[in-house]
Amino acid sequence: MNFVELGALGEVVAALATVGTLGYLAVQIRLSNKLAISSIEHNLNTRVYDRRFTISRDDEFCEFLSRDWNSNELSRIEKTKIAQYVTMLIIDAREVFLQDKFGFVSEHLLSARLDVLKLGIMQNPTSKSVWASYRKLVDPDFAEYFEQEIYPGGIDEGLVINHPQYKPAKD
Repeated sequence: MNFVELGALGEVVAALATVGTLGYLAVQIRLSNKLAISSIEHNLNTRVYDRRFTISRDDEFCEFLSRDWNSNELSRIEKTKIAQYVTMLIIDAREVFLQDKFGFVSEHLLSARLDVLKLGIMQNPTSKSVWASYRKLVDPDFAEYFEQEIYPGGIDEGLVINHPQYKPAKD
């Protein structure tokens, strides 16, 4: 074998090594993406599990959650608890929405979050007032998605006055 043939053989070996390296890198990138998605979902789900565990150990809060949130007998403190709890759930749904939008979570994670909200928790006056005020603070695409899923008939923005922390503007 002369130098030209050795050079040609070296180029073939280099080309094969390059293709092999690119294939290896593609597999590693795919694996890294799966690990990133797994990590994000783990963090999101851990937060939910921690919240549920904390609630399950708090008899008073469990009693509060089981009350009729449509009742006219709710105190201002109870309405504030509802508002804070619902705001937390909406923020969680928004975060999962954004992660879903970027393809960072599996396809059913977002619908699982919204299915909880569709159980009726968003159908009382306080929850509606939370959304009526919070919808102005989120990205329009999330607001549109959320309303399609939770309030398909739309929601009256005037409900914001029912929010327990609402204070009319002084002129």
